[in-house]
Amino acid sequence: MKRYLMIITIFTLILLSITNTYARCLLNAKQISLDIELNSININPNINEKKSILVGEFRPLQLAQLMNINENTPLLNPHDCDPTGEPLIFTGDVYPSKAGNTPHGTGMITTGIDNLYFYITASGEEENMKLPTTSGSNYIYKYKDGMTLKDIGKISIYLYQEGTLASGKMLRPRKIAMLQTLAGTELIRIKTKNNYTIKTQTCSTTTPRPMVDFGRVNSYLFKGIGSTAGNAGFNIEIKCTESVKPKITFSGEKINYAPDSIIQLNNPNSKNTAKGVGIQILYMGTTPVSLENPLVFGHAATNVTYTLPFTARYYQTDEKITGGKANATAYFTIQYE
Repeated sequence: MKRYLMIITIFTLILLSITNTYARCLLNAKQISLDIELNSININPNINEKKSILVGEFRPLQLAQLMNINENTPLLNPHDCDPTGEPLIFTGDVYPSKAGNTPHGTGMITTGIDNLYFYITASGEEENMKLPTTSGSNYIYKYKDGMTLKDIGKISIYLYQEGTLASGKMLRPRKIAMLQTLAGTELIRIKTKNNYTIKTQTCSTTTPRPMVDFGRVNSYLFKGIGSTAGNAGFNIEIKCTESVKPKITFSGEKINYAPDSIIQLNNPNSKNTAKGVGIQILYMGTTPVSLENPLVFGHAATNVTYTLPFTARYYQTDEKITGGKANATAYFTIQYE
């Protein structure tokens, strides 16, 4: 008799459990994929410091347009399920997450490259999502009836550099994270869409801002258009960590009717600025340096500092010269191949 009662009791509990189950939640919106373009980002692999780089940002209105809904529309259909039993969750995907504490108070999603991670935040009206959490876990939203994209908020995707990066490593197209229901119904997929190769900054300079002082230069020293005066020397030092061919490109404001090696003076229309002259840069005292055209050098030895000698001088561009301030600004870029 006791055995019979026990069987009846268990059967009754099973029936009660069955009456409290719900169907898997259906969506009021279409599933979307947020693609992150990496080619436009700027990573300096040589810096040994912690740095966050914003690589993607999507606001609720943008998400709503992609999902073909209003940003105030509930994401889950309450007629098909019990949303209290199936909350929304932000989760990583292929690569594991790890504990950490980024500048935005998150953990880190590994990328397969040492010292380089992803993390994601979402600033909703009531919750600030952080993926992963500082413990390296997924983020589960608190239950709210009729949760909308405004509740999710602006989604921001970051790369996080925690130190120097090895040259040649590649970030491949991959799924980073998903917003889904606890049962696995996916709403938003976040992924990268192109390869990105880490390139080490092979050449650098110890003289990033050389200053040239001409002192006072008298106008009678000029003898006509094309004549020069006031030579002043300066050096640019470069050092390459690999055996490459460095090249330097100068840029600045040109004067339309003058040779392409002449730099226009700053504030040319000011009454205080000299008129009728520009500034010319020479390499090794003899070769005019054309703006926007690179100077190419031979292969540099590894970890050797080279000193490149340049000269700046005033160049007469007009028949008449008027005295005044005669400052100019030029920029140089170091590249290598």
